[in-house]
Amino acid sequence: MKGAALPRAGRALALLALARAAHGHDHHGADMNFDTGEPISWVLRAHIVVMATAFGVLFPIGLVLGLRRSMLHVPVQAAGGVLAIVGFILGHSHGGGRDFPDNAHSKFSWFMLWLLLAQLGAGAYLKLHTERRFNDRVRPYIKVAHRYMAITMIVATYVQVLLGVVAWLGYCYDGYFGQCLAHLIMGSSFLAYGIWLLLLLRLAGPWLNSFGRSPELYDSVMIMAWGLFNTFTEHGFIEKAHGWSHKDLQHTSLGVIWFCGGLLATYMLRKASASERSLFPAVILIFTGCAMGSHQQDTDFSTRVHFVFGLSLVLAGLTRCIEILLITVNLIRTDGKEPNPFQYMSVFLLCHSGMMFMSANHENVEAMERIGIDIGTFSLGYLSISFLLFFYAYFLMQLFAELGARGKKDVTPLPMAAGDAEYRSVPQSLEVRGLHSEDAPGATHVLFDAADEDEYSARAAAAAASARSSDEIELGPMRPGQ
Repeated sequence: MKGAALPRAGRALALLALARAAHGHDHHGADMNFDTGEPISWVLRAHIVVMATAFGVLFPIGLVLGLRRSMLHVPVQAAGGVLAIVGFILGHSHGGGRDFPDNAHSKFSWFMLWLLLAQLGAGAYLKLHTERRFNDRVRPYIKVAHRYMAITMIVATYVQVLLGVVAWLGYCYDGYFGQCLAHLIMGSSFLAYGIWLLLLLRLAGPWLNSFGRSPELYDSVMIMAWGLFNTFTEHGFIEKAHGWSHKDLQHTSLGVIWFCGGLLATYMLRKASASERSLFPAVILIFTGCAMGSHQQDTDFSTRVHFVFGLSLVLAGLTRCIEILLITVNLIRTDGKEPNPFQYMSVFLLCHSGMMFMSANHENVEAMERIGIDIGTFSLGYLSISFLLFFYAYFLMQLFAELGARGKKDVTPLPMAAGDAEYRSVPQSLEVRGLHSEDAPGATHVLFDAADEDEYSARAAAAAASARSSDEIELGPMRPGQ
């Protein structure tokens, strides 16, 4: 069965799959026919596949490879660039079939094109290594710009994919623009919050702790800033407001809560060390989830969707509280190489709450009601999408970690010693003087004979006691068992 659209709204690919699964059941006499005679041309389908491969797969992986200085960075980025240009041409030249009105996805694609060309141009310039031929003073600046353009590309890609889904569905036109934009921005904020916590949990925790600040300080500052933004934008931000509605009051009050709670937590943690934690950011999530879960909507289905969103947010806050409590009583260690499995729960639930809030916009809920999809199928469908997004974010971070671990193993092996000798590591503070060296001056490894063992033991004990340095060098062989 071909996937198509309601008179004003198409179906997203994920929702089409769910609808196909429900088609064989008599769901209270609901009309499950999606075929409205609006075919999607093969050119547009090719555009979607090519762009999804370039921006959804190759460019993010290429960014990770570039950060780890992998030899595969250039070919992966080059392949992505070629596909992106082909996809751009396809997207602006498709004819026949469904006709899309003027939309933000098409306009934003020009920004994406120029950003892509600038990034690829900067990468090609760096690859030429022009500093070998003349004094290249602009190279450091282009190097920094190239890196930040790659990071910007990831964020811009998310925005463009979101705009593409909106264009496909036909949402956010006429009087629906304001509420649609609010759901997309707020849902994306929760999703970004979850990805941020995953990044800290998986990779950036030790780096962040090096600043000597509490992890919740950064959460609190973000919550306070976002609350301030929400307080003054929820009422009449896009469209001219006529009085205060029930929804305006509730949404604005949530902004006030976020600002006040974030301000409190920020002040309490302003001088806190990295080992000091706070439950206030998690408590703010819990109260936000309770308010959104009880938020009465125009229809029963919409109310249930908001309840699932609120429930996910409450669970995210509760699991975050439990995590912090377990850390403070040392039942979860934060100095290990791998996070505790329980720590992933609050992160994932935050991502899922963001997906559910984006799905709760009026047009999407209304379309699902007309199709006849029940709240269980609807929730499970978006739960599946949340799993996929979380998987991809985790995959990229895991790839970054594994490439780094692999690079640390690429060290030059020490030379073999004669006889039954073996190499040992001792603190670099241990000065080795008067010992027999088999290498040229400046070598980092020396060989010991039997006459050196007493002197070596004495110096090693003194170095361990002083503990002046934790760096290590490889020293010469000792007898096995020493």
